[in-house]
Amino acid sequence: MYLSVSEAATSSVLVKQEDGIQKPIYYTSKALLPAETRYSLAEKMALALITVARKLRPYFQAHKIGVCTNCPLKLILQKPEVSGRLTKWAIELSEFDVEYLPRTAIKAQAVADFVVEFTEPSIEVARMMVEQNKKVFKWQLRVDGSSNTHGSGAGVIVSTPEGDSVECALRFDFKATNNQAEYEALIAGLKVCTVLGADEVEIFSDSQVVVNQVLDEYQARDESMITYLELAKELLGRFKEYRIVHVPREENEQDDALAKLASATINIWPKSISMIRLLQPSIVKSKEVGAVFGERNSWITPIKEYLFNDVLPSDPLEAKWLKYRATRYSVLNGELYKRGYSRALQRCVGPEEAEGILRSIHSGNCGNHAGGVSLAHKTLRQGFYWPTLFADAKRVAARCEACQKIANNIRQPPELLQSITSPWPFAMWGIDLIGPMPTATGEAKHAIVAVDYFTQWVEAEPLVHITEANTVSFVKKNILYRFGIPNTIITDNGTQFDGRKFRELCDKYGINNYYASPAHPQTNGQTEAVNKIIKHNLKAKLATKKGSWADKLPQVLWAYRTTERGSTGETPYSMAYGADVGKNNNKSGKRSGSDTKNDLVTFKIFPL
Repeated sequence: MYLSVSEAATSSVLVKQEDGIQKPIYYTSKALLPAETRYSLAEKMALALITVARKLRPYFQAHKIGVCTNCPLKLILQKPEVSGRLTKWAIELSEFDVEYLPRTAIKAQAVADFVVEFTEPSIEVARMMVEQNKKVFKWQLRVDGSSNTHGSGAGVIVSTPEGDSVECALRFDFKATNNQAEYEALIAGLKVCTVLGADEVEIFSDSQVVVNQVLDEYQARDESMITYLELAKELLGRFKEYRIVHVPREENEQDDALAKLASATINIWPKSISMIRLLQPSIVKSKEVGAVFGERNSWITPIKEYLFNDVLPSDPLEAKWLKYRATRYSVLNGELYKRGYSRALQRCVGPEEAEGILRSIHSGNCGNHAGGVSLAHKTLRQGFYWPTLFADAKRVAARCEACQKIANNIRQPPELLQSITSPWPFAMWGIDLIGPMPTATGEAKHAIVAVDYFTQWVEAEPLVHITEANTVSFVKKNILYRFGIPNTIITDNGTQFDGRKFRELCDKYGINNYYASPAHPQTNGQTEAVNKIIKHNLKAKLATKKGSWADKLPQVLWAYRTTERGSTGETPYSMAYGADVGKNNNKSGKRSGSDTKNDLVTFKIFPL
């Protein structure tokens, strides 16, 4: 199968090879719709493949199809950041036995190119093509490479829609030819544009070789040039639209000066320019990533070997099942990731690492000694995946010594819950007290706990004395001034909740104050359940150091807030803030102007 695309159409040629001779079997072509003309080159190639797969479905079902193309279609369809349509097409193609091959013969490709050239575009597409040639791109990228006897380097200048300029000079710690330096400049510039959020870019380069190879006007013959070209096209495929233009050297003077500065032997440069050292060529990672495996043979190995080296099991059924599974996995920086249905990418973990991850989440600093199912869901939210996750989580929870010592011995038969519903977040709070407990730091012997009935968010503080003044202060600081005025507060009948000051507080802010039935704590059951969980987790964390419960209380609260609750299916944190807790820390200060963008480029693309 040979594919060809243009600005207005796609085409394909199905050939059969007998005795080294390729015989055409079928031709297909498709005039692109106006929206499809805005696809990137990679998306158009994928569209051509999915189109012929739908039109020639009987051939695809009955035979193994080899797709001969210089476009890295396999890598594009398996990228973690692909668009929704590419993911959909990849899953649709997974039912067929499709193999991606490098294009060697040119005869059948010439036929596909001939068909696409004579496929007339629609009137709207023809008009749009004329307008696109006149289009002014918001993002502009100027790149240049330099190689001399002193060293090699590159210069990158990105012009943003706001008029700012990001200037980077790259110094290479390896020998590079002039063409390699030009490609390194282009690749670095494309990475900068991707991090800065550009979706369309116009590229200016004074290298005639690089520009024409990207435009498929020149053929790359050297192995390193072919690898550079594939990497550049893969990065270009991330943009909705791009244009690459060859400019004379005199029109690229500023970028040429940056490249010469990077390749010079001096170590002093203007502060407005980010100077970055590259220890190895950009294509080294692409070559070596398939040869490194961190685990012994496990469930990850067959998927990795298929994605890296196209190695399939000898059993046809196993091979078909593996190809179907592999469409939901991607490789990023040498690690295997699974695409979740509603979550971000989840790193695939082998059995040797899985045990440590479960124990850390179960009983680590932020662990709450959760049960098996809850522990498994929390692990998924943290971005980890392996097939036996739920069974392993139940086993780890069952073998936890602290959990076994303080486990509840339930003798009462279960009954249907009579839940109290809240109309919106932070509208109804239940408040209760815990204690007396062992004397903690500051002579604290009690704790006051408040829980929101809608989100199940919990606030708690240690108390030295149970007084009405402390109760009023807690409500003001942890509820009113943090979440706003609630509609209802439910408490017990203690004097600290039924005194004059507490009633005046409720009357002042228009809060309905309801009291639980005497000797019947089930009427404030949500708070009682949270009290039990807090005491359970404190016991599991403290062991023999009972007096440090006040210091461990914030850890217990954080673990509770970030654990999925069975009644809502979400964590209290996500119910309160609309998103799961972030897993990355950003300690950098906030600044404006091009310096911030330069730092963003330096730390995100070229980590030191």
